[in-house]
Amino acid sequence: MSEGATGKSVIKTLSNGTRVCCMELTVAQVRGLLETKPGGDLIDELLLEDVRLPDLPLFTGLKLADLEQMLPSDLEALVDGCKEANPSFFRMLAKVASMRQTA
Repeated sequence: MSEGATGKSVIKTLSNGTRVCCMELTVAQVRGLLETKPGGDLIDELLLEDVRLPDLPLFTGLKLADLEQMLPSDLEALVDGCKEANPSFFRMLAKVASMRQTA
């Protein structure tokens, strides 16, 4: 796969009418996300379910500063788009969460 190859993408329209593309990540990008160490504040780590706020720029191409100005409902719409574009990644996260609960 070439460096510029694109996978599945999902377009989400935010409450202000802005359209944002949520992109499918490569395996290497997923590995990078999983290697990311927690270090942000509570908002970064816990505001969204299934993904950290600082991870959204990789999925969307938006800047973190832009995400900081969004409504939580718009961020949730982006997460839904990220899940739709990356079902394998989010299934894997659910499996990990399930394994942690049973351990």
